[in-house]
Amino acid sequence: MEQPLCLTLQVFDHEPAHSAGVQVWKGGATDLETRTMIADPPRWLLIADHTLDQAPERAPLRQWRLEQINPGTLVSPENAGGVVLVSMTPDPEREEEFNDWYNMEHIPHFNRLPGVIAARRFRAIEGNPRYVALYHVENTDIYATPGWMAANETPWILRMRRFQRDRTYFMFGQRIV
Repeated sequence: MEQPLCLTLQVFDHEPAHSAGVQVWKGGATDLETRTMIADPPRWLLIADHTLDQAPERAPLRQWRLEQINPGTLVSPENAGGVVLVSMTPDPEREEEFNDWYNMEHIPHFNRLPGVIAARRFRAIEGNPRYVALYHVENTDIYATPGWMAANETPWILRMRRFQRDRTYFMFGQRIV
């Protein structure tokens, strides 16, 4: 049986040491009013695709070991100009509907949006919040476009937002490696 694709995501407050095969991005938190990146203080994101038995060890601000749940085994694309990271934990009594919404509406919608190279979602094996979505994009400016904002205003997403907590938002627009 094929092992599931897993991912280690790490967010740092300094440029971390890294090895080959790891994507390193520079960016910051997301200003939800202006829909832009807050570059100060800077943050760095490490993305390492791996199998369950190969998790790198570091000391980040945030860290997750994740199992990719949609769309299957798609690895981190090499041709992205930016990464948008969103994480959240749904209320336990709404988790089944949350997963239905994310898998049937949200991820497919973003994968059709011009400028999105790959929209993927993950479940935490280790770390919190429990779910992470990664959007590899041509440019992080997409976050403020009408298409992106419309994708975040459907009736189903507006309903599901009421049942989420511990949301984090980061944008990374400069790929180091």
